[in-house]
Amino acid sequence: MLTVISIALMVAGLVGIVVCQKKQKTNPNAQALAFVFLIVILAGAGVMIYDTFTGEDRMVAQMQANELAYSKSWCKVLSDYAGKTWAGKSAVIITEPKVEGTNKTIIDTLQEDLKAAGLTVAAVEALNIPAGEEDAPMMEAVEAKHYNEIFAKYPSAAVFVITTNLPQEGKELKLLKCWTFNPKAQCIVLANQEINSFKPMIERGFIGAAVTTNPNYQPTEEIKKAPADPKAAFDERYILITTANVKEMAEQFKDIFAK
Repeated sequence: MLTVISIALMVAGLVGIVVCQKKQKTNPNAQALAFVFLIVILAGAGVMIYDTFTGEDRMVAQMQANELAYSKSWCKVLSDYAGKTWAGKSAVIITEPKVEGTNKTIIDTLQEDLKAAGLTVAAVEALNIPAGEEDAPMMEAVEAKHYNEIFAKYPSAAVFVITTNLPQEGKELKLLKCWTFNPKAQCIVLANQEINSFKPMIERGFIGAAVTTNPNYQPTEEIKKAPADPKAAFDERYILITTANVKEMAEQFKDIFAK
């Protein structure tokens, strides 16, 4: 957009100078006007230079703003469902070890949305990964014990909203204490992560809800502004799977769960 503006300014300035040159013999103000048009050309060039050096930064900023808008959409939709299902109950948010920047904004948004939906957020707990391992890939560093410590710390919490990936290795996955919960009293909720192997846990209520990427979502190179309406933004990119709709979702999205 700025490039178009800069070209338009320079073309207008150049045309103005040409016209002034033709009129300077009959119009005493033509030379002064030509100087004004020269400034217009310089302004256009300045806009082009600015766009050249800042265009990439603005593009990155727009992409980050869009991604944040989509993330806030799942916070809102998931929280609304939680409010309808566990209103008045206590929730604990489990996050990755380092929560900063955009991730902190997302966690803060989730916390606010859960409270607005009628839940009490007892705590936001970061996984206690040992020093020296926190920079390792999360799927490698996280063990069942890191989650179990938090489960044990909040025995009265009804919902544990997990924003990190659960252990993917079979043994560690089986060692999670959440599979021993009474689903009528406690469950976990998975926020924006893979759910490939979790269909039985969702069906039995150990996982009360899960947000994951819509299998039909197709990323594009074009930067498309996220819809202002959170539900519309959510529907573009995510799906919400619950104990009530898991069978329907498995039929609609054939590859969402392991066979």
